[in-house]
Amino acid sequence: MTDEHVIPFALGGNSLVLEKSCCSDCQKIIQKYEQEVLKKQLGVFRAQVDAPTRNRKDRPSDVLMHFVEVNEHGQPIRNLGKRRVTLAKAPLMISLWSSPLPELLKPSGARSASIGEPWTYVDQQALSSIVKQVAEETGAKLVAVKLGEVNRRHYMRSLAKTAYAYAIAEMGLGAFDPLLIDLILCRRDDVETFVGDLPHESPFDADDSHTLQLAVGEPLDGPGAGYLVARIVLYPALGSPAHVVILGRPRRD
Repeated sequence: MTDEHVIPFALGGNSLVLEKSCCSDCQKIIQKYEQEVLKKQLGVFRAQVDAPTRNRKDRPSDVLMHFVEVNEHGQPIRNLGKRRVTLAKAPLMISLWSSPLPELLKPSGARSASIGEPWTYVDQQALSSIVKQVAEETGAKLVAVKLGEVNRRHYMRSLAKTAYAYAIAEMGLGAFDPLLIDLILCRRDDVETFVGDLPHESPFDADDSHTLQLAVGEPLDGPGAGYLVARIVLYPALGSPAHVVILGRPRRD
């Protein structure tokens, strides 16, 4: 059995660890998609904010930015190429995923055709100076930037794993009947059934030092009543999406 970081080390260091709680086979499954999120999706942002890392040699030293010229409707009309910008000069940016409510929290019979869309934060002031330079060099009137890509399934599966591990750490193994094990171990792919977003009305006080906000509880009413749910916000000071994860049903005994 191996130690399991409830909050991934790359986000929270050794802030909360379940000792000898995960077998090596399951850890390999989890690690594969978690690393995709932490290194590829969040790698540049983590380097910019000096998030925890076990190997600083793997940290990117620059950012590859892809520029395109667009028309007044935002449609691409000309490829302006890619440029490498040093980490120190690159705008702070992060790409997450914004989703509708989890399917289990929607009223009976209500299903959404939308799976959500990427959510991005970028330091507009730092970005505008780079865009201005590209426009001057290429003669483009309107310049857009392609930002980081998000693997929706990997990202939402990682949220499910963190939420489940946190609930176990806080409440113990016998506190609820879990719904997420097959999802966490990649035996099912319908992440939207259990993971989605809430309207961003945070019950927490904003704090720039917070890496994430995480809470577990039972909704008092509505379609979530009877479920144990977790609420996760990554880097809340950026106004990022408030995610909700359906964990299972509480055991009343």
